[in-house]
Amino acid sequence: MSGPTRQRWHRRGGGAALGLLAIATLGVGLGFGRPDVALLGLPLAATAAVTLRRPAGTASTVVEVSAEDDAIVARVQVEGAAGVDFVIVSAGAYEEPPTTVVVSRRQAERLEARLPVLHSGPQEALRVGGQVFAAGGDLVQHLDPRVAHATIAPEQERVAALLLPHRLTNRPGAHPARRLGDGLDFRDLAPFTPGDRLRRIDWRATARSPRPDSELIVRRMDATSEAAAVIVLDSRDDVGSAVVEWGRDRPARKGVASLDLARPAVSAIAASYLEAGDRVAFHDLIRSGASARSGGGRRKLEQIRAVVTQTVPRPDGSPKPPVLPTAAVVYLVSTFLDEDVAALAVLWRSAGHRVVAIDVLPKPSLEGADEEHRLAHRVLQLERADRLERLRRVDVTVVPWQDADRDLLLRQAERDRRRR
Repeated sequence: MSGPTRQRWHRRGGGAALGLLAIATLGVGLGFGRPDVALLGLPLAATAAVTLRRPAGTASTVVEVSAEDDAIVARVQVEGAAGVDFVIVSAGAYEEPPTTVVVSRRQAERLEARLPVLHSGPQEALRVGGQVFAAGGDLVQHLDPRVAHATIAPEQERVAALLLPHRLTNRPGAHPARRLGDGLDFRDLAPFTPGDRLRRIDWRATARSPRPDSELIVRRMDATSEAAAVIVLDSRDDVGSAVVEWGRDRPARKGVASLDLARPAVSAIAASYLEAGDRVAFHDLIRSGASARSGGGRRKLEQIRAVVTQTVPRPDGSPKPPVLPTAAVVYLVSTFLDEDVAALAVLWRSAGHRVVAIDVLPKPSLEGADEEHRLAHRVLQLERADRLERLRRVDVTVVPWQDADRDLLLRQAERDRRRR
């Protein structure tokens, strides 16, 4: 919400000129003994007196926006001083050229508009300026532009399949581990040894044993362990689906942007792991301070969602790789337009981590693109395709988030891991 702003009234000169004309008319009538001419000056003088009267106080403008359902509701209130005749309001949404309307003082006290939600995250929703007129248009007050910002949270989604790291942690969790423990999955039957719990004795198996008098048989179970997931977001790029806007980056014209895909991707991955009882950490690859330490529970999900909602693009930033824990699955969320991000994925995979590359580059639209744009886009896509193929060859799972079959790709990747 933006607070009120105040400026002084300025006279355009019409009232003064009218006053001089009234004085001249009265002077001529009285000087030459022409009462009829002098009478003509009386209405002019009365009009000039009204015109020259300055309104009490000044006007102020208040702009506020709020997210309601699938729209941003913008409310503009121009609080005018007594005697205001009309108001010219100039408003532009999403950094677009403004639209100008003329309204009465009463209408200006409550203006409302519904704007479509184009992007998630922090954004400039509305910029409002204008002029307030009084005294028949002779007095004008210019209102400074007021900018209203809105922050739109990403949609809440889930992923259908959780990819587990190559090695689980030693903490108890919801995933079966390859070691003995107190899980629910049966492993085998074995002779009783010191340290086995009495409740694990299988009396039926013991009765069928060749030596039931000297040997007890226990049921051994697989342990359950917790998975550790780390989500790393590359926030340098926020390119839209409209290729012609890649160099201009106009919010209202670039279409679905890469961060519009990245924010719900981070939220969905975090929510799925946390609901399964695992631990999740979030790191912004460009802004090291925007992170959430590894943890679990609903409060951790709210923290991650709050951090990623505030993420903004930083084109001039450089990657600052986080320190990764052992036995973690790493989700690298990026457009992969740069080689250094792909190199990080290769480095983490060679260090023994399971790495999942979440591709958030929107499906391109070449509408309005000239031959130069088309050629440059084709070269860029060829380089990116080669980069992603090299990631697949080093056992990095590549998942295009905008693909409708992303859940199928995740399930297939998990099945391939279990076969190994």
